[in-house]
Amino acid sequence: MRIAAEFLTEEGFEARSDGFADSLRERGSEWTATALEIGDEKRSHRSWWRGLLTDELPFPMPHALQHVLPPTLVVAAARPVAAGVAELVVFPHTSARGDATHARAAAPRVAAALEQITAAAGAEGAMLSHESLRGIADDGSPASQAVVRDVLGWR
Repeated sequence: MRIAAEFLTEEGFEARSDGFADSLRERGSEWTATALEIGDEKRSHRSWWRGLLTDELPFPMPHALQHVLPPTLVVAAARPVAAGVAELVVFPHTSARGDATHARAAAPRVAAALEQITAAAGAEGAMLSHESLRGIADDGSPASQAVVRDVLGWR
């Protein structure tokens, strides 16, 4: 968990200080989790003139004019599944509050963090198995849409 959070932080995500892990413990969950966020709701909406200007120029724009990521929440959750075996889930949740056109703009940052997590685990001699998920069923996983909505208030 700590390593996953560190690599996500290196990619620009910021840990939320909302007591998510404490809420899970109070519910009796077997999971340990942390939630991290990136993006800005208001600044992610581009006006048509800014989009026209920044998309058509052959050189990079100053940082102040560059596109801002819409809000994205990533939940990193882990639980023991057998002796010496743990499950780690890193799942991003986009938000309807930002620019819908670029809702998945944080995906390259999540992918980069996952690559770093895999490399770090491999360096420690851990064996990894990967699975891509389109969604997570409401089975108590802190990364499920229901938990993210009900516990974190993410929309």
